[in-house]
Amino acid sequence: MDSTPMTIAPEERTLAALTHLSGLAGYVIPLGGVLVPIIIWAVKSDSKVISSIAKQALILNIVVFVLIAGTFFLWLTILLIPLAIALWILLALAAIALPIVGAIKALDGVFYRYPVVGVNPA
Repeated sequence: MDSTPMTIAPEERTLAALTHLSGLAGYVIPLGGVLVPIIIWAVKSDSKVISSIAKQALILNIVVFVLIAGTFFLWLTILLIPLAIALWILLALAAIALPIVGAIKALDGVFYRYPVVGVNPA
């Protein structure tokens, strides 16, 4: 695999940054963290970079939701409640930090692939 970072065209950098941040819309609008990336993905399907970033934002939100829902079962045992809280804090930090880092890199013209859930433009 090529180690040189993929660049984002200057005319797409602002939209790329906003697309990264679109995943945070769920903190303002119910289901916004899922709906906004889907809308951007559908509207900008002709741009491989923007659609890939929208996919990443969507996948990140779905994975965080599923993991939080899955760790909810840890509350069934009193001993595992601290573990559930620690996992929720880590997931919250990742869900907030990854889009912000991606947006900053996008403004610099660098394509940022989220760890684990990231996708490359195809």
